[in-house]
Amino acid sequence: MNRILIPALLLAALLAFSLAPASAQEAQPKPEFKDAPVTDVLLWAQKSIGVGFVYEGQVLNNPATGQLRRVTASHVEPQTRPEKTLLLFEILKRCGLVAFEVGGMPGPTYHLYAADGAARNATIVNSIDELEGMYFASLTIKLRRAAVQSVAPRIRPKLSEGIGSLEVFEDTHSLIVSDFADRLLVAWEIAMAADQPSQRDDDLVVQDYAVRNGVAARFEAAIERLRESSESWKATVNEASNLLLISGRRDEVGKVVDRLRLLDSRPEDPAFQQTTQTIKLIYLTPADAVATLRQMFEAQIAAGSVQVGGFERDRKVVFSGSEFGLERARAAIKANDLKPEGGEKK
Repeated sequence: MNRILIPALLLAALLAFSLAPASAQEAQPKPEFKDAPVTDVLLWAQKSIGVGFVYEGQVLNNPATGQLRRVTASHVEPQTRPEKTLLLFEILKRCGLVAFEVGGMPGPTYHLYAADGAARNATIVNSIDELEGMYFASLTIKLRRAAVQSVAPRIRPKLSEGIGSLEVFEDTHSLIVSDFADRLLVAWEIAMAADQPSQRDDDLVVQDYAVRNGVAARFEAAIERLRESSESWKATVNEASNLLLISGRRDEVGKVVDRLRLLDSRPEDPAFQQTTQTIKLIYLTPADAVATLRQMFEAQIAAGSVQVGGFERDRKVVFSGSEFGLERARAAIKANDLKPEGGEKK
């Protein structure tokens, strides 16, 4: 006997078969059930829709009591065959039964299964995309990071009571979930959420920071001055894009980026824009002038924000730094570039 899954989209086609009309004198039964045995549901479906059923053994019995499954259901009278068929599936679901279409039979005929039989006969799919149009299926979920033993308990409470089932395969890190399509989608979402890698403070990461209000090299020097003794992050400058790359532990990189945002929160003051200028000497030697400036700007030179050099032949000092620093350097040179005793240049 060929059993296939019933796609919801094919219900109308299944009901297009010619059915013998009910007796004109016989009133159509209504889907009103109050603690009624499941056989009443099957009788209603046979008379109102014309479908047939196949089942084996004790499928119609409640496994807990050994008595016929019972159901209470009250619905507005469905008018069309597709509406009645969908209602039938819903009532069977409440009874803990799943209906599979039987191929090669005259008219719609369904094989009824309880949970274990439904799982054995369901079509197995490997992705949620394959569930489109399906009524009941078995979905294979393979986990890459999360342990299947920890994910399975999160999924089980979301499955259809008395019908849904879940098998765990530890060797292949996978699960097979059998249930109605809407419940399988929920199971998939739970598994994917659990399989996402958790972020840890000691993860090694690389993050970029684009400087807006200044030169990236100066920002690098600034954050180096803020480095704590316990921090091990590294910073690299991309001059072409005025970009800083920070690498290191996730928590440390986060701190560095926060510092950069604070430093970069205001536009650069024109007085502190980078410039390179020469200072002409008259009496002071370039070597002495450079020594004086290096002592003045010791911290800035160490951080790389100031550079000083001298040209003996031209009696000049080259200063690279901010406009503010340049004015300080000129003032210091002027104060020291005095005519020596004896009136001769050094």
